[in-house]
Amino acid sequence: MNIYKFLELGKKYNDCPNCGNNFIGNGEGKLIVENDTFYRSCKCGFEVTVKENE
Repeated sequence: MNIYKFLELGKKYNDCPNCGNNFIGNGEGKLIVENDTFYRSCKCGFEVTVKENE
């Protein structure tokens, strides 16, 4: 994933849009960045997956 796209998405999804939680790990949520995929989840059930080429 392009670093600039990652930073843009990181700022957008740093805080969960549903509950405002900004923590990841230890059951609070996940942040997974792979080749062209950005995935962010939260303990409240919020999930977002963004493909870089979409």
